[in-house]
Amino acid sequence: MVCSQPIFERTRVIENNQQLYLEKEGKLELFETKVVSPQETFPLHAIHDVSYRKLSSMYGMLYLHTHKGVRAYMVKEDPSPWMNELKAYL
Repeated sequence: MVCSQPIFERTRVIENNQQLYLEKEGKLELFETKVVSPQETFPLHAIHDVSYRKLSSMYGMLYLHTHKGVRAYMVKEDPSPWMNELKAYL
């Protein structure tokens, strides 16, 4: 593995008439030939670009542009080092 980026999935649930948000952590892992997310694996030749947009002081969205469409991943820390590593392989 070359490097990894922590990603988060937020799920809204209702329990006892209260709205709660559950947060699950995963990793977006970059290998020399592929990118692996908790749900999918993309060979590098299937990735066109990567971008990032900050949403708030706490969260941002990392976008992976692939031949299957754009995949969005919620991040808490700046993904620039991970994105730079990926772009070196594209």
